[in-house]
Amino acid sequence: MTVFPHYPERRHICLDGIWDFSWLGFECDIVKLKPAALKYDGHMAVPGVFDTCIDLFGRRGVGVYRRKLHLESVAGQKLCLKIGGLGLYARLWWDNREIGECKLPYSTVDYDFDAGKGTEHELIIAVDNRFDPGRIPLFNPNYDFYGYGGIYRSVSLQVLPVLRVERVRVSTMDVSKGLVQLKILLGGKAPSELEFSVGFDYGLIKKLRKKVVKGEIVLEQLVPNFSPWSPGSPSLHTVQVKIIGDSIVERFGIRTVRTEGQKILVNGKPVRLVGVNRHEAHPELGPAQTSHLMLDDIRLMKDLGCNFVRCVHYPQDQAFLDICDETGMLVWQESMGWNNTGKEALDPQFRKLQIEQTRLMVCNSINHPSVILWGFMNEGCSETKAGRRLYMDLAETVRAEDPSLLVTFASNKCEKDLCFDFVDVIAINIYPGWIWPTDWLTETSKMIKPCVEAKAKFASSPDLAGKPFIISEIGACALYGCHDRANAQWSEEFQAEYFAEACRCVLGNPRFAGIALWQMFDTRSFVNAGEVRCKPRGFNCAGLLDEYRRPKLAYDTVRKIFHGNSKAHK
Repeated sequence: MTVFPHYPERRHICLDGIWDFSWLGFECDIVKLKPAALKYDGHMAVPGVFDTCIDLFGRRGVGVYRRKLHLESVAGQKLCLKIGGLGLYARLWWDNREIGECKLPYSTVDYDFDAGKGTEHELIIAVDNRFDPGRIPLFNPNYDFYGYGGIYRSVSLQVLPVLRVERVRVSTMDVSKGLVQLKILLGGKAPSELEFSVGFDYGLIKKLRKKVVKGEIVLEQLVPNFSPWSPGSPSLHTVQVKIIGDSIVERFGIRTVRTEGQKILVNGKPVRLVGVNRHEAHPELGPAQTSHLMLDDIRLMKDLGCNFVRCVHYPQDQAFLDICDETGMLVWQESMGWNNTGKEALDPQFRKLQIEQTRLMVCNSINHPSVILWGFMNEGCSETKAGRRLYMDLAETVRAEDPSLLVTFASNKCEKDLCFDFVDVIAINIYPGWIWPTDWLTETSKMIKPCVEAKAKFASSPDLAGKPFIISEIGACALYGCHDRANAQWSEEFQAEYFAEACRCVLGNPRFAGIALWQMFDTRSFVNAGEVRCKPRGFNCAGLLDEYRRPKLAYDTVRKIFHGNSKAHK
C-alpha cells in the first residue's frame, strides 16, 4: 500500500505479497540464528501475521520470511528497505549479510545498506513474537492488547541516489495567506549550496538556489490557489521538490493547532473533540489492516458522530493517517506504552527505545494535517520521580521534532500525577463504577457523575486551569448478544446505559474540551495467562461494536448523543 511521501524518480519495488516462510517455534534462539541453513517449506502473506493462521493460531515463537528478487546494481549502490511496522522483534539479512534488527513494535523503520554484487538477491526477516524484556522491553505480556507476530504493514525497497531528498517537512506559517515553511532534509553527500526546484499541486515549478546547513534547506513559500484544511473541509495540497537525480512529493494541509486557555483551536477556531479510541485490530487480520477495513472504520466513526480518533497504544499505519487526512478526522497519534512502571523508566534500554520510537513517530507522521496531538506512555508511571524524568525527555523529544502541535499523555494517576506541567492538553482515563471506584451499594451508572465532576474540579485548580482538559478513556464492557432486563454487568443494556451517562456528564460540563470513549470495537487482549477473568473470550469487550464491527446497543445510544453535540460538526 503506497503512502506519502512519493519518490517519482527512484526505482521503487513493492515487496508485498506471498513470501517463503519457515516456522522455527518457541525454542528457537533467534540471537544465534543462521538463516542460510533454513528450509522454507511454507508461505506467508506480507502484510500479515502468522499467529492468526490455522496451523499457528495463538502460537509464540520465531517465524522466518524470505523473498527472492531480481535487482541489477552497481558497485557501492545504496538501497533503502522500508518496513511499515512489524512485531514484536526482528532480525534482517540481505544476501546472508545482517543489515539490522528491530526492537520497535509497530514503528515504521528504514534500513540503508549496500546492494552488493550480482542481480539475484535474497531478503530474509526473522520475526519473534515471544515476550522478552531483555530484547523487547517496549512490549509486556500484561498489555491490554494482543502482541501479534508478523510483518504488519507494507514492505518496499528503493534504490537510493548519491544525493537525495529524504523528506520535506511542511509547517503552516499563516493560514490566511497560505504561507508555509519548507524544511528540506537531504541525504547522502550534500554540498554547501544546492540548486533545486519547488512546485505545488503538480503545477508550475520554481527554480531556486539555497545554502545547505547541516544537511537542511529552509525556506518559506506561498501556496497558490490554496484552501485551508479543516475537519469540515479537508483540503489537501502537494509539494514537489526536485534535485538532479531525485525528487519527492509530500502531501500536506494548511492548518494551525494551538490552545487558548481551556480551548483547543484549529485554524484559530475552537473545536471540541468528540470521538473514540481505536486499535489496529481484527480477529482474522490482527493489525494487518486493509484499505477497505481502515476506510470502513472511519465511515463508522463518522456515522457515530465523531470528529476525533485516539490511535492507541502505538504508532498507527501511515495509510490510516492518509485516510484521516482525506476525510477530516482529527487524530491523537501516540507511541507505544501501557501501564509501564517506575522501574522500567529507570532502565536505560527502555528509556532509549521510548525516546527513539517517539522521535520516529513524529518524523514519520509530521505532515499529516489530521494529527493534532502527540502522545506517549499511556497510563504510565507519571506519579513517580523516575517517570517524571522520562516524561520530560519524551515531551522534549516531541517538541524538538515538531514544535507546532500539542503534546499530551493519557494519565490514570489524576491528582497524584507529577507530569501535567509538560503537556499542552491534560488527558485522563477514568472508569468509575467499572474499574475504579466501585462499591456494593451504588449502581455503576450513578458513580459516573460524581467522578466526572471531581475530575473537572481538580482540573480547575490554579496549576491546571489554563489548559484544555479531555477524558481520553471512559467506558465499560458488554458481550455482543448478551441481554438482561435488569441491566446486569456485561449485558448490552448495562453498557448502553453506562456510555449514555458518561457522554451526558462529560459533554454537559464546559470544563472538558473533548472525550474519547473506550473503545470503538472489541479487541483481542491477553488470552490464557494473568487476570483472565476480566477478559472473557480473551478480548477487551468495551467496544461499541464487536470485533467484526457489529453494533451493540451502545452504538446507537452514543450516536444519538454525539449527533446532538453540534459543536463536533462545525
